[in-house]
Amino acid sequence: MTRTILRTPPRTVPASAIATVVGSAAGRAAVLIGVVAALSLLLLGSVTPARAQAPAPAPAAPAETQAPPAPPAPAEAPSVAEVAVGVTDRAGVLSPGDQELLRTETARIAFPPQVTRVEYLVFDDDGDNLNDTTERFAQAERPDLVSEDREKWAPGTLIVANDTEARDVGIYCGDDVCAALDVFEGRHLDGALEAMKDPMRRENHAVGLLAGARAAADPTVLAPESEGVPGWLPWALGGAGVVGAGAIGAGVAATRKKKATTARERYDRVSREYGRIAQELTGLDIRAHSLRSPLADDELRSQWADVRDRFLALNTVMGRIGDLRPDSTDAEFRARAADIELAHTTVDQMETAEKNIEQLFRMEQGDADVRRRQLGELHEDMTAAALGTEDDRLAAQARALDARADELARDTQAADFMDRYARLVVDYRIVVEAIQAREMSDVEAAEDAGDRHAPRLYERDWRAGYGYNGFVPYYVVSSWHAHDVQAAQSASSTTTSYSNASFSGGGGSSGY
Repeated sequence: MTRTILRTPPRTVPASAIATVVGSAAGRAAVLIGVVAALSLLLLGSVTPARAQAPAPAPAAPAETQAPPAPPAPAEAPSVAEVAVGVTDRAGVLSPGDQELLRTETARIAFPPQVTRVEYLVFDDDGDNLNDTTERFAQAERPDLVSEDREKWAPGTLIVANDTEARDVGIYCGDDVCAALDVFEGRHLDGALEAMKDPMRRENHAVGLLAGARAAADPTVLAPESEGVPGWLPWALGGAGVVGAGAIGAGVAATRKKKATTARERYDRVSREYGRIAQELTGLDIRAHSLRSPLADDELRSQWADVRDRFLALNTVMGRIGDLRPDSTDAEFRARAADIELAHTTVDQMETAEKNIEQLFRMEQGDADVRRRQLGELHEDMTAAALGTEDDRLAAQARALDARADELARDTQAADFMDRYARLVVDYRIVVEAIQAREMSDVEAAEDAGDRHAPRLYERDWRAGYGYNGFVPYYVVSSWHAHDVQAAQSASSTTTSYSNASFSGGGGSSGY
């Protein structure tokens, strides 16, 4: 193929132009500039682009006009060894997009050369020890994950695991990888496991697995030696989630927009309901003080007085947010967000207290439907207690109380209905407290701290009798116990042992 080479003809400076300015210093400068420009154009015209199969080169320009030699091409950066990525999802919680995310993002992690592959494993076995679950799986189904002698993890391998049912996370590695990453055991392993837990608690399994791999590769991720901010926390907050200033900026904008939208919605509700409740407050207060059953004890009246007085105090808050209008800007709503939130919470609690007082009043007045409904709530809780306790005697007592509740439900018009209902609550309280003392002793310390209580009159899950003589239903106590057990598991030290005494693979697991 023949290429046409276009040469730019040299330009000359007209003599008349030079003559016009040559008599002055400015003219002499202009002449000099023109000469330099002409030489530059001549030089550009003499240089041609390189050609494949080009004819003999044109004669070289004089030495003083030759272009400087081109700098040598920069040496290519050494390529990073590719890390193989495997994903096994026995729990069925990773979408195809999640798996692609793991493969793509793992390739960007700066692993040392000892790491040749990363295996992500997700189980739903609910085993007692994730170490054993992972080791048994590898021995039976993935022998490539263990060494030739089947006593350690395979060289070059980093395993990041999660059991969604047992709520355990684990990181395991071949000896060479463990040594390079310093994750045999200790603070770095503890910190890497800890970095996985928050995403896992949020059911974001792919992010949790990726956080474990990233943390294992980052030697600065360390669990704290004592009190203080964990060494892995800045990394987890900064690197485990959204990456990139643009995404962070978009997230901030979205958060600000959501805050303004929420403030607008709650302001609309407060504007409607505050006035209605204020007009009806006197009548509602009279209704609350007209309750005469044993359930309307000092504790219940104290709860009513608390929410009523907080509602009355809203007058000042409503004055501060009264200048808002539907066409007010987002910035104005955000500026009043705290006051709007306070008003919304108090109005919501007043509405709930209003409904609960009405239910208790109707129950006292003999409303059969309300009475059966409240007994039904007790029946469900008693059944749960009978099934939940391991003490046969306490289970039998819970069933006997349930039979009494069933008998009372068939006699809703009894003159002594409220007294019998109150007695039933007191007797059931004794059973629940006995179950708590024998099987949920960890709850007592938390309850003594004052941060736990029976549902109150102004809370949505309050039922007739809750809080009476200190009664806390079984479902509430058992939920506290479950929370404490989970917290204890999360705070426990990392487990590095295996039931198979001949297996000594590096790494370990921890609960979340």
